[in-house]
Formats: sequence, C-alpha cells, structure tokens
Amino acid sequence: MNVNWVIIGTGVIANEMATALQKNNHKIYGVFSRNIDKTAKFANKYGINNEFTNLLDVFSDDNVDTVYIATPHNTHFDIARQAIEHGKHVLMEKAIVLNKQNLDCLEQLAEKYNVVLLEAMTLVHMPLLKKIKSMIDNRVLGNIKHINVTLGSVKPYDPKNRFFNPDLGGGALLDMGVYGVSGARYFMSEQPDNVQSFVDYSPTGVDEQSVTIIHNRLGETATVSISLQAKQPKELTISGTKGYIRISEYPRAQEAIWYHDKTGEIETITDGKTEDALFYEIEDFEKMLTNREISKEYTDITENVFSIFEDIKHSWIQQK
Repeated sequence: MNVNWVIIGTGVIANEMATALQKNNHKIYGVFSRNIDKTAKFANKYGINNEFTNLLDVFSDDNVDTVYIATPHNTHFDIARQAIEHGKHVLMEKAIVLNKQNLDCLEQLAEKYNVVLLEAMTLVHMPLLKKIKSMIDNRVLGNIKHINVTLGSVKPYDPKNRFFNPDLGGGALLDMGVYGVSGARYFMSEQPDNVQSFVDYSPTGVDEQSVTIIHNRLGETATVSISLQAKQPKELTISGTKGYIRISEYPRAQEAIWYHDKTGEIETITDGKTEDALFYEIEDFEKMLTNREISKEYTDITENVFSIFEDIKHSWIQQK
C-alpha cells in the first residue's frame, strides 16, 4: 500500500520519523512548519518535494493520505481536529492530547470521518514487548501480581522550556508518564479500579515528579515512578507467581531477562531492534488503514491510560 505522508513539525522526533520512513521506502510527500527556513532545510535534507507553511494547504491537498504530528502536545488537538475533518489519517506523537475530553472528541470525529487516529506509543509496537505480552497472556508468569515502572531524567530547569511551561502542556506526566502508565496498563489484565498518586511540583506549577500506585479487581498492582529532576533507569518489571520479566531500556527495548522462580534459571528474551522502533510503529499504522479492527487494541490502551490520568489528577487535587 502506497501512503503519502506529511510530517508536521521539524524537531528531533520529526527527523527520526523521516529517517525511518525513508529507510523503509515509504513516501514522504511533504513537510509542514510555519518557519519557512526550517521547512526548506528539512525538505532538502530528506529530498521532500512539497513544502508547506500553511496547515490548510496540507489538509486541502487531495494527495495527502496521512499526517504525522510531531509538534508540542499542547498544539495536537487543534491540528488533529482539522486533519480529521479533512479526511486525513493521523499518527500523533505522545502525549496524543492534554486530557481525556480532547481524546474523546477526536475519537468521535475519527469515527465520523472514517479515518485512523493513533497515538505514537512506541512500546506497544515493539516486537519484544508484543512477545512478552503474549507470554504473559499464556500465563508463563502465572498470575500477575505487580508491575514496576521507573522513568526519570534531569532536565535543566527553565520556566520557558516545554518540560516546565504550563502553557506548553509541561510536566512529567504528559512527557514520560504516558510511557510509564501505558506500560503498566499494557501488561495488566484489565483496567484499574483504584488509583493513588503522590506528586511534587516545580516552581511553575507543573508536576515535577510523582509516584502512582494502581490496582485492579484481579489483585494486580503497579507502581509508576517518574521524574524530571532525578535520573532513573528506563525499566519495567512484571512479577508473577512463577517469576518475573525485567525489561531494560524500555520503551524501545530489544532484550529482557526472564527469571524462573521454581528453578532460579535466568533466561534472555530478544526480539526486534531498538533502532527500528519507529518503523514498527509505521508498519502497524499502515496495516490499520486497510484493517481497522487492528486499531482497537491500541486505541483501547490510549483510552484506558487517559482515564487513569484523570484519576491521577484527582488524587493530586485531594492532596492540596
């Protein structure tokens, strides 16, 4: 299937996506940025023929099939809404939107206009994580009891930076937290029924770090620890009654260890390649264009995560 992609944005992740598309012989039809110089530089770098500096020109072009939105997440809702209303499929960087209300609105529009809307959540497309998910569903770990996720880095404090600026949708939750909560939910058997979270704020008022505990009626629990001011390993551990699986360098992992409780054996699990993370995302997305049923397993995770976000924020309000 030949898909004409337009990349909206020219930042780091937009460059990664352009590289992934080109490497795997996918058509980059155009690039958009309001900055003429950035648009021209990006187009020249990747040999892109169509340069857009007006969004309406992108959406009114009948040759455009799909837009990949890689702008700051506070701009996502408005750009995606216009794209969907013009019949364009949308792959959008995380966090897909700022809140569940916006997500519900976009999903309703996507259904109305019969287009695919997908959050670019790399982890659910990685072959290794798919393999581990299948193993867990087949009860190789027995009953899942606990999942632990840690993600953290030290971001230089700058109130104007997107990480700390509330006007740009700043905060750890919408940045790395979406990976943490998505990972926890992906490996839980069903949606949590209880969420408790503890937060510390930056001077600008955005969440600087938090620890969240989630629980479902099957007795599965998870903790998600994220921080903009403390380096933590990118690690996800799934523990069950028969052992545990630890995934390092999550969410783009290609290797994990499997500890067997009964024998004490440690086994290495491998699949996929870290450097091909965005290709797996592209591949799954394009499959959804011809088979919409595939998209439900991915959109369900996004919906569940944003419901958990609502509970997390409610928990934070109660602390004040």
